[in-house]
Amino acid sequence: MISIYTHPLFFRHDTGVGHPENAVRLKAALEGIRRSGLGSRVIPDPEPHEETDRIIAKVHSVDYEREFEEACRTGMPLFHSIDNPISAHSFDAARAAVGAALCAADGLLRDGGRSFLIARPPGHHAERMEAMGFCFFNTIACTAEWLREQPGIDRIFIFDFDVHHGNGTQHLFEERDDVFYLSMHRYPFYPGTGASDEVGFGKGRGYTHNIPFPAGTADAEYLDAVERDVVELIDGFKPDVILVSAGFDAHWRDPLGGMHLSEQAYGEMTRRVVEAADRHSQGRVFSLLEGGYDLEGLAASVDEHVRALA
Repeated sequence: MISIYTHPLFFRHDTGVGHPENAVRLKAALEGIRRSGLGSRVIPDPEPHEETDRIIAKVHSVDYEREFEEACRTGMPLFHSIDNPISAHSFDAARAAVGAALCAADGLLRDGGRSFLIARPPGHHAERMEAMGFCFFNTIACTAEWLREQPGIDRIFIFDFDVHHGNGTQHLFEERDDVFYLSMHRYPFYPGTGASDEVGFGKGRGYTHNIPFPAGTADAEYLDAVERDVVELIDGFKPDVILVSAGFDAHWRDPLGGMHLSEQAYGEMTRRVVEAADRHSQGRVFSLLEGGYDLEGLAASVDEHVRALA
């Protein structure tokens, strides 16, 4: 079983004309859902989760959250970086992304199966006190924090296959041994982090794993790494839940990625993760849309991804 979540507020985060992270991406992702035949599984307007504000404050500083809300309220055009245009509803959209993710995670624990959240803005670049790379709240990190508080959820594995390294997620968990962060990404590339020798610190050493690829990497190299590293590390860690930062910007059509991945490869990577979840995590996989900036590439990749999840 799969549940697919989105929210109308995600359309109201206005990044301006010409920005690659725009509301049309949501329509492309939903087109992928339509092609998959899973449109009946979409929950278009989930109820706000009561823990949203508390979890955001746990992952990000209260001062940062207030600064972001004030910037949107007062009409500032950018937040922390030229990469991060904002509008009056950007704070509400980012907060709704966290809330929808917590609803999806709640449903995952209650009903089992898999969940996919079509949200924007994305989140994996967001640091505790800094917005970066189109990201404001680190949605996947917030989801992991909430899940860790739930009975019986002691170990969480985050698999990030966005073409850009998830610096924010790595930094938030790199000193912990209860959340394993693994990223496959182009390197060197934005944001400059994600070298193979970044493995965590203190008791978290060994619970961060980066797989950097050169520009132009294609299906065979990705699938080999999934089988050689990702599946093996999941099998060793035996997580209670697997979270996926699902960025589709390594697709060969993507204008920002510079890679040559096919939509079929996204489906196959997802199938391998689902098989590992069936072995260790009672099948529980929560996937969150991150990047992906070619509309047809995004639709085709989402189609393959959700078919594999389902």
